[in-house]
Formats: sequence, C-alpha cells, structure tokens
Amino acid sequence: MPPWDPFRAAVLGLAIDRATAEAVVAFRDAGMRSIVLKGPSFDAWLYDSDEPRLYGDIDLLIPAEREREAGRVLGALGYRQLSDREPEAVAGHATVWARPGDSVHVDLHRTLNGVRASAVDPWAVLAADTESMQVGGAAVEILSEPARALHVALHAALPGANTEKTLLDLSRALDRLPVATWEAAAALAERLGAEAAFETGLALLPAGADLASRLELAPEQSVEAALLRGSAPYSAWTVNRLSKARGLRAKLRILIPRLFPTPDFMRVWYPVARRGRAGLALAYLKRWAWLVTAGPRAVRAWRRASRETRDSAQK
Repeated sequence: MPPWDPFRAAVLGLAIDRATAEAVVAFRDAGMRSIVLKGPSFDAWLYDSDEPRLYGDIDLLIPAEREREAGRVLGALGYRQLSDREPEAVAGHATVWARPGDSVHVDLHRTLNGVRASAVDPWAVLAADTESMQVGGAAVEILSEPARALHVALHAALPGANTEKTLLDLSRALDRLPVATWEAAAALAERLGAEAAFETGLALLPAGADLASRLELAPEQSVEAALLRGSAPYSAWTVNRLSKARGLRAKLRILIPRLFPTPDFMRVWYPVARRGRAGLALAYLKRWAWLVTAGPRAVRAWRRASRETRDSAQK
C-alpha cells in the first residue's frame, strides 16, 4: 500500500478496527479479557490524524493459560490457526490466525517478545494496569502508557522487525513522553526480565541512548543481550537455545520443528507452499536452502555474542 493513500488507509483501518472490536467483544462474552497491542493504540497515542500509523493486522494479548479457549472463540468467528510465528528473542510468543472470508489476521500473544522472566506471569503484570479506548465502536483495553513505552522499545530492539516503522514509533515516543513515563517503563522492564531488550531498543536512537544513560540502564552482560545489541538474525536465537538445551532429546525438540515445520506454517510464511503438493515440496526445499546459508551466519553471530560476553566478564 502506498504510505500516504488516505482512502485505502482509511478503508483498511476501519476493517481492522471493526474486526478488532468483534474479537474483543467475543472474548468478553466468553468471560475473557484481552488487551489490544500496537495498532490503534499506537496510532492514537503517537500519530496525528493527517499522518496515521498504518497497520494491517490485529495484535491481542491474552492470558497464556486461556489460549485454547481463545482459539475456540476465534474459531467461532471464522478464524483458523495458521501457525506459530518464527521464534525471535522469545520462542513461541504468538500464534497466527486468519479468516479466509476477509483475509483478516490476528496475532494472539501469550507474552511480549523480549520478556524473559520465567517466575513472573507477563499477563498478571501487564493486565494489572490498563487503559481503555474506542476501537471499531467498542471499548477495548490497551496497555498503560508506561507499558506502551516499554513495548515501543522492545519492538524496536527485536530481530526481524520493520526497522523504519519501529524506529519512527520509538522516535515519536521519545519526543512526546516525559521522563517519569520512561522511569515507570524501566520498572516494568525489570519486573518482566526485559531490561536487555528495553535498553537495546532505546539505544538505537541517540535520544534513546541519552535517556538510557539518564535512567542508569547499564547494558546487560549476557549472550542474549549481546545478540540483541548485535542485531543478530533470529536464527542465532535458535543456536543459543540449542546451546542451553540439556541432552539430545531437548535439542531435537528445538531443532526438528525448525527443519520440518508443519505444512500450515509453510503455507503462511512461504506463499509457494499454497500451490498444492508440488508447491509445498518446493517450499521445503527453499527453507532447507535458506537454512544452509542462514545456519553458518547464525552460528557466527552466536559465537561473537558469546565471545563478547566472556570478554566483558573478564574485564
């Protein structure tokens, strides 16, 4: 879509907003809360009406333990689960759902990518303080402003992100938000184990690096933090997970889904796979060819991050 086509942007935005309201109300009727991420909440917060933030899908955060129930609700609305997303800093942070009738996609999030705390339930932390806004004719929950500030920085830091768009979001947030909001965002990052991604995201822009210094956010010395700072490809995160897995069975649980993803996954992320069995076979060949080239790069990126972490620890 052309970036400044007001008519097409308005039509797409209205369709996505109506579908967002429909899903949120359906969850609510089923006794389940959901939180709208990015999309309209970032648009109304960071952008002016004459230059909207374009978004083409729906991002909803739900309690992880109610994911199956949420899937049933989406199924009743005509959606079907297509696949997990490729793992980035956090493996398995969202599943992708699509409705064939209108091609609307929902990313159903169990957590925010970049959150690493295992002893804390991300939903419990983020849902404890939310705000409300009107989307598609319905009142929906959105993250609190400090949580949105955290999400802006996390989204900018992570591999595979749309760099131009995420950096524009971050730039506008840095221009508009007071230091007190960023202090609250830093406190949330600490609670969620997201300090590394938060500091890395801020440091992508000079104003953010200055803010990180003001907030006394010391760069974390870990392989994961080094991967973020080095903008390592997401395949390097798989290498890191393999390095930490204990035993052959644990490593195979990580490796086999990367080598042999489900056909549904292939049809989502490799369009040629939608062309029957021959197309699916070709998609697997394309993926294995990509792995042959991406694998060595991923290992090199992981080794650099490991070496950087060891060198820092010895100083």
